Amino acid sequence: MTKKQLIKLFESWREDGEHEKIINTILALPDSALDDDILDWLVEEYIDTDEYKKAIAVLESQRPRLENDYKWHFRMGLALYRASEDEECEDDDSLRRNILERARVALARGMNMNPPEATLETADKYMERIEEELDELRDDEDDEDEGNGDDIELYEEEELDAIEEHIKEYYGDFPTVFHEISSPDIHCDICIVPPNDERNYYTLLTMGMGAHLMDIPKELPVEENARAELLICLPPDWKVGENSEEWFWPISLLKNLARLPINCETWLGWGHSVDHQQPFADSTELSGSLLIYPENVEDGAEACVLPNGDTVNFFEVIPIYREEMDFKIDNDTKSLLERMSNVSHIVDINRPNTLEGYSPQKRAPIDSARDHSKKIVEKKLPLDLINGCNHIAIFMRWCIEHDLVAPEFHRDCPDVIEGVKSGEKTDIRDFILNFFGGDLEIYQLSFVGAGFAHYYYNWDNNNAPRFYPADVDDYAEHYFGTERYNCEEFADEAYMFVPFDEEYYKGMSRYIERAFQEFFPGFAEYQHKCSVETFEAVSKALGIKGSVPLRFDNIKQDYDNAVKDANGKKHSPLLMIIDGSCSPTVQEDFTEVLEDALNPFLETIVIADIGSGAMDWAGENFDRASPAPLPEDKYISGLSLKMKARFGTVPAVLMFNSEQSSLFMPTEDGRFVRFVGKGIAGAEEDD
Repeated sequence: MTKKQLIKLFESWREDGEHEKIINTILALPDSALDDDILDWLVEEYIDTDEYKKAIAVLESQRPRLENDYKWHFRMGLALYRASEDEECEDDDSLRRNILERARVALARGMNMNPPEATLETADKYMERIEEELDELRDDEDDEDEGNGDDIELYEEEELDAIEEHIKEYYGDFPTVFHEISSPDIHCDICIVPPNDERNYYTLLTMGMGAHLMDIPKELPVEENARAELLICLPPDWKVGENSEEWFWPISLLKNLARLPINCETWLGWGHSVDHQQPFADSTELSGSLLIYPENVEDGAEACVLPNGDTVNFFEVIPIYREEMDFKIDNDTKSLLERMSNVSHIVDINRPNTLEGYSPQKRAPIDSARDHSKKIVEKKLPLDLINGCNHIAIFMRWCIEHDLVAPEFHRDCPDVIEGVKSGEKTDIRDFILNFFGGDLEIYQLSFVGAGFAHYYYNWDNNNAPRFYPADVDDYAEHYFGTERYNCEEFADEAYMFVPFDEEYYKGMSRYIERAFQEFFPGFAEYQHKCSVETFEAVSKALGIKGSVPLRFDNIKQDYDNAVKDANGKKHSPLLMIIDGSCSPTVQEDFTEVLEDALNPFLETIVIADIGSGAMDWAGENFDRASPAPLPEDKYISGLSLKMKARFGTVPAVLMFNSEQSSLFMPTEDGRFVRFVGKGIAGAEEDD
């Protein structure tokens, strides 16, 4: 039977409603006979018989050949739309919304491929239905969230209308909007402007970021600079709407940048760059973002004036390479843009690196003994050069005693750490001069320590209420008295004449302690808030309960109380370290988590009630990666002993990203068994 005869037979069966005959006949054909026309019949019959998932599966198998065919996109859109009406979606609004969004993307792509007018009209009717159903879902969500509205920053209705009209006027109509499902702070949707004759590329824009007033510098007018929206331009063949990392990362990037001013209490403006720390996807080495004014648009596109007079600035995100980021930091945005003058603003994941091979300039240290010792030489002061390191050594010693130095410091210099903490090595000036070259740098400190150093050692704002060099001078003035402090003998360098002894350290410690007590509450509150958000995502994914201690020192006591509370209830309290930033498959990352866990607030630590025996629970919720524990490692065993001494037990470690999770359960012999599970959308992810 020829193909023409077969299709004529299909047409006859369809008229008689015998869809199963068509499906069974096609499935019985050899692979060589399954061309695009026959597969199209199979898709249509699956749709007609409500087998939407099967239709979608067949269409996906055709994607490599037909993704540039408008008919394929229309069929995919129709199959997805029908799938959204399936029983499985009746009680799951999130699933239904996701499927409808995918259907809208598929139809929008087909509509942008110049289909026949009749086909376009049919697709437009389905788009209207999808929009109506998405609006209904949003209304339902708004009703549910009405009681929590005060926690989310939103545009007023007339403000949102102004933003929508501004986007349509300057960037184009957006038939597709990726509506955010979960909105903890702002509601950040992504508007998709498809390619057109004037601009043959996708433009993705945030809508909702500007509802938040950013924490801008005091000298800038709030009404002109505190609000912003972001956009990114993608080539016309970009698979917008695909969930794989290869295609979805621009949307994730926009959402993460939109929340950066909220999470970090900062602001974004022209010329700002943001380091992503790693490539956005496996398909590219681009790993940072540069914000510029929108390109290839009419004048006025860069700013929208709201009804209340506030300006919402629009900035285009340009993905950049690591070397380009380093060059910009060492120079300025203008210099980088000059080097990138031939780079298109449309994302090209394989574009040439304009600064390939560039080595970043050495960053200026927080403080340097050389700068102070130089004064001794220039002013011919009767002092040893080592006195230029006095106050630096005091600050570093205080950080060591308070666990504010980097894990690498603990690993590379355990004798210094132990000597300082035991009181046997109180003078570390020689160590700082020989090991660190006399410099105090950020990388020597933990996350908390670095934040404190930025706060207390802020040379750009030496009029701040707490400024370490000013406190050093203040101590010297109190020690010598004002008259002698200003005498010619000291030549304005009295701080280096203070005897370097224990009295000096104790006196300066009071200044440092005061500054830290003012810095830490705000930092701790912010860290705790982030930790709670992370654990809420984990607890929702794994169905566990728990609490996040506010202060690191309370963990052992909290754990002991949890053990008592669980006694006789067949529950197993579990001290769990949660890390959502490392790779769950790299054992080196696991070791770093254990190291960091011994310092305050470096990892999210919770007291989790898993409800049954620890290993049983792990086996029920994760798949074991291997039948045996991880290979014996003396360094990990040593860390386990330290954690047991500090916490009263060896904690489990949960590491995750959006694609995979790993749970490391401790064993009685000091090793860990690794279990593997599904990815967990952490607090840093928004959709």
